[in-house]
Amino acid sequence: MLTCSGYTPSNRHGSIHLAAVLLMLCLLLPPGGVAMADTSAPVEVTIGVLAYTGKPEAIDRWQPTADYLSEHNPGYHFRIEPLFLGEMRRAFDANRLDFVLTQSLQFSELSRVGRIWPLASLVRRDGDRVVERLGSVVFAREDQGFDQLEELAGRRVAGVGPNALGGWLLGMQAVEDAGIDVEHDITPIFTGLPLGSVIDAVLDGRAHAGVVRSKYFQRHIEEFPESRLAPIGPAERHDFPYPSNTPLVPEWPFAATGKAPDGLPATVARQLTSLPADSAVIEAAGIALWQAPLDYSAIDRLRDKWMPEPLTAGEVVRDHWPLLALIVALVIGLFHWQSRRSTRRLQRQEDRLRRAFSGLHTGAVLLDAAGNILLANRAVAHFARSTFADEASLMGQSFCTAFALHIEGTETGSALGVLERAAEHDESAAMDGTIEREGHRLDVNLRVNRLEGTRDPQLLVSMLDVTELRSANALLSYRATHDRLTGLLNREALEDFLDRSVTNGERKREVPDTACLIWLDLDEFRLLNEIGTRQFGDRVLAALAGHFSLELPSDAMIARVGVDEFAIWMPLASQDNCIVAARNVLKTVHSFLMPGEHDHLRLKASVGVTRIDADDALAARRMDDAERACQSAQRQGGDRVVQYSGGDTELLERKSEVERYNSLRAAISSNRLSQAAQRITPIDPALPMHHELLLRIVGKDGRAAFPAEFIEIAEKHQAMTEVDRWVVRTSCEWIASQLDTPMTVSINLSAHSVQDPGMIPFIRETLLDTGADPGQIIFEVTETAAIRNLEQAERLIKALRRLGCRFSLDDFGGGFLSFDFLRRLEPDFVKIDGQLIRDMPDDPVASVIVSAIIEVSRVMSARTVAEWVETEDQYECVRGMGVDYVQGFLIHRPEPVSRR
Repeated sequence: MLTCSGYTPSNRHGSIHLAAVLLMLCLLLPPGGVAMADTSAPVEVTIGVLAYTGKPEAIDRWQPTADYLSEHNPGYHFRIEPLFLGEMRRAFDANRLDFVLTQSLQFSELSRVGRIWPLASLVRRDGDRVVERLGSVVFAREDQGFDQLEELAGRRVAGVGPNALGGWLLGMQAVEDAGIDVEHDITPIFTGLPLGSVIDAVLDGRAHAGVVRSKYFQRHIEEFPESRLAPIGPAERHDFPYPSNTPLVPEWPFAATGKAPDGLPATVARQLTSLPADSAVIEAAGIALWQAPLDYSAIDRLRDKWMPEPLTAGEVVRDHWPLLALIVALVIGLFHWQSRRSTRRLQRQEDRLRRAFSGLHTGAVLLDAAGNILLANRAVAHFARSTFADEASLMGQSFCTAFALHIEGTETGSALGVLERAAEHDESAAMDGTIEREGHRLDVNLRVNRLEGTRDPQLLVSMLDVTELRSANALLSYRATHDRLTGLLNREALEDFLDRSVTNGERKREVPDTACLIWLDLDEFRLLNEIGTRQFGDRVLAALAGHFSLELPSDAMIARVGVDEFAIWMPLASQDNCIVAARNVLKTVHSFLMPGEHDHLRLKASVGVTRIDADDALAARRMDDAERACQSAQRQGGDRVVQYSGGDTELLERKSEVERYNSLRAAISSNRLSQAAQRITPIDPALPMHHELLLRIVGKDGRAAFPAEFIEIAEKHQAMTEVDRWVVRTSCEWIASQLDTPMTVSINLSAHSVQDPGMIPFIRETLLDTGADPGQIIFEVTETAAIRNLEQAERLIKALRRLGCRFSLDDFGGGFLSFDFLRRLEPDFVKIDGQLIRDMPDDPVASVIVSAIIEVSRVMSARTVAEWVETEDQYECVRGMGVDYVQGFLIHRPEPVSRR
């Protein structure tokens, strides 16, 4: 008997037993048992799942599927990694995913960049309906009257986005299949998610038609039948349960990537497609079942057509190299021609510049990198050492040899190095210096410019003799801050010192924490003029000033603030010796000896004193307190000291003023300013309506306060311009954001802004930065502010009109009521003062004034606005008089702009 592989009749029964054992092992293996792995350390398999409803929801939905695959594939542990759309692409590119479950379009995009293939296609369940493909519907309102898709040519169509499969691409494919050139004949309107935004765009008329997924459309018309939306053209399909007039594409694929272990994808495909529809895994996933993968080539064609890959530089060169070569040749030829032309032009310019350089009235030299003079003009000889007769003798000389220049704070002979370092730091720099020439010292202003256009770096140094100018400026500055008779500071200088000692509520470090301010008024000083002469009185005042300078502390600030009045600021060691310091000043007055034959006379004075603490934000106002205390000393008989102690009402008023000022500063710094809008309604419906933007200040409690009480403080402390600039910028930003509903608004400007020379450049820059339309802006200035600053107001109005803005004269009739001023300003709108409107029903004079304003404005072609219209009687009065617009609580109460 022949034998093979060791088989003999003697071991026949053992082979039968071995075969039986192997058969049992095969029966015990799971269906996917073909793919084996090391059981001692399970291999982690990652399934990337698109988390379109959120990552926690994706894990809850698909984790049972991962657990099922782990259970039926020993040696492998399947893990769900929920990913958003962009994260899915990055994870795939990084080769972190073994399997992918994502939408059809992204599956097609991933197939462009890596190895990925479908294992199974998802089948959805919608009630009793089973859906294995995705469709969309192009729809419109029934009253639009569209019967076929080809009627959409030249229309606006809304969709989610240019890369949305169900919310745009399927619809555009259907429109193109109907014979329409989508790129040129369709105007897209992309609303973004959710899909309801597309339906809203069609319902409110922003779009003629829209594209959404068929299932979403079906649910919407079932829930809202009154919306009267319908598909365009035939949309019923026997193989699809929802209305659809677009191509159908497969639902989501479960796909394997090139990272998946060998043999595992086929096993996973069999396991998924073998799951029964009533299994717990299927129910947890919320689907009907998994089926064999469908054909996704239709998705690829849509992708290639509507989302093509951009051409690479290599492809452009390969396809168009002859044309590119011709263009390069033309460019090179043009550059060569332009170079020759520029060389000739530069030569002519250099000749002109040399002539202009030589004719400059300011001395100038051009230096090379070594500091030698390459070029000098005639005027520079005025600054050179006397050994150099003219500019020609300076050529080739070292700068330090030619000029005895010294810059303060530097060593002698180092001026050139200082200039070079300044030019290295800034392309153009200016500084002051001195030049010694023939025993005279010249003050010069230096400007150095670094010239980069040459092969070697060069410096252009210009010199201006400012000796006389500095002397005149020093004299003017001294006279502006000092009293001519006594040489002491004047009142303005002392007030400026007090203002500068406190900046934004914080005392400067070099100023002591506590000081006193003393106001001194010489008693019966006019008798000295009667006893002697006025010249004698002047001698006494000058001598007394010198006496103060010798007897009072060296750190005291003394100022003459009146004919016979002095103010003295003096630092204190503590808060308790304020009155002592004032009494010492009075003793100093008593110890003064009269000059000449009147030395037997003695001076007396009334002295008022007040304390200035470190936290005093209104230090300059303490001069009023000290003067008030001095007046009190005079009323008590004179020759005594009185310390300021205002009554309770006065103290509370000052405290309230300080608190309001601090609150205003805090609101500005913490951006707690806001705005409200009030309608200005036309009497004639044909005229356009506009709004006035009103300032509100939000307190720390979140409540909006009217700014009237803060505006007085802001104007008093020069903060109103800062507030106006905030209002202008915020208003322009809000106007620019109202793209859907553009409106005309009025913006108020204060008297300080009318006088501010920087306001027009600021408004121009703000309009450019924000993109706001100047034609939508009306700037309002009150009658009082305009008339008190008439010339500035005229310049402001003309500049605003050149920018394209309009102008409104506010509160007219509440101030000077000059029709000549009205004629000069030529406003576009005249807002009649609200108090006149309020008084009209009971005051015939008010009615006559209002009627005159309306008549004059009409002749000037200016529109009139009646303010404070709060009752029907007022409304009927102004309408009967022919006013153009009305504004007031009867028409509209202001609303925060954020709620509009």
